[in-house]
Amino acid sequence: MKKIWLFITLYLVSILPLCVFWISVNNVSNIFDTVEFIKQSVKFNEITIKSDIPYDLVQNAIKKYCPVSAVTQAEKELWPLKEAWTSYLNKPWINKSLSDRFDMVKWLIIEQKKDSSYKYCKDSYLLFSILKTTQELYTWEKEPKRSTETNKSDTNTSTSGNTSHNSAANKNLGFTFIHDTAGLPNDAKKSFSESTENYLQEIMADLVDIHILDKNDLKILDNKIEVTYLQSCNVTEWSFRVVRNKQTWEYTFKWIKLIIAYCDRNNTVARQKRHVQQILAHELGHYIYFFKDKNPSKFSEICWDNGKLNCLPEEFVSNYATKSQEEDYAESFAYWYLYNTENSDNQHGAAPDNPINRRARYFEDLFEEEEDDDDDEK
Repeated sequence: MKKIWLFITLYLVSILPLCVFWISVNNVSNIFDTVEFIKQSVKFNEITIKSDIPYDLVQNAIKKYCPVSAVTQAEKELWPLKEAWTSYLNKPWINKSLSDRFDMVKWLIIEQKKDSSYKYCKDSYLLFSILKTTQELYTWEKEPKRSTETNKSDTNTSTSGNTSHNSAANKNLGFTFIHDTAGLPNDAKKSFSESTENYLQEIMADLVDIHILDKNDLKILDNKIEVTYLQSCNVTEWSFRVVRNKQTWEYTFKWIKLIIAYCDRNNTVARQKRHVQQILAHELGHYIYFFKDKNPSKFSEICWDNGKLNCLPEEFVSNYATKSQEEDYAESFAYWYLYNTENSDNQHGAAPDNPINRRARYFEDLFEEEEDDDDDEK
């Protein structure tokens, strides 16, 4: 019974709107401040089932700042809860009001109390996961795959306030990033956002120049990469979202969101450039995984076996790469693109079967094939 207590509460709230859902939590500033910042950034109180929500940011914040035991317990409870919730939502009479179910879960998140860090962390993990599941069901059923032009229009009309569309630093590229500078101090709004824009444009122009991205990719990504600034000295997060059509199983790109930290103490030019270009390259690695690589499972064979790690931790380019096959792909692409050299075997040991070297060769072969395909089309 304990494993399904949250589902029972969700169900009761869905049929008894006045029922009170109480979560005891403790005031631990790191996790509370981080989650509150994310909520404020996306105006959480105003979101609807059609809104873009940075679920990855919340999950990563919970995993970073919460007790390991709380996250472990949440992960144990998640799948039974998700299956029960999905089964409940799929009932014919419920399907007509997915938006109401979404609003109800959102309300539970807003009403969380801060009396116990363990409970707050565990329930936040579960509630945001359920919110995401509800939204995905709605997206699949109500929003079929749309054209790039329609998506572009949606993005342009959704930005407001301190958000601005910076013109491309490289005029020949004509690519637009979206910048929200509300989180920057006034004396840094212009200079810091402009330098960030230049670093981002540099990556995009170079990827086009070396034939990793093409004009069609630029059309898809244009106005869909949003940069939000946070005055903080902590490492910030980023997210990538695609939507899968339930009927065709085709993926549609939605957005990339980057949160860039501005730190008065150590905000050197070199640090800023490295941070900005690292997270953009990582997120574009996700884009390549879904839309450019025809058979990404071949990459996963290097260090994964049916979703389980098959390599030592030191055989990944970062600890974050061990999180999943997709994160391994994105991290490895960013590492290969930004830091790999022609003599990478000398950096990681001469053995050609070294997994890091194999990843480098994978991307070299992948983009050599893409270039050959482009030549054949010409």
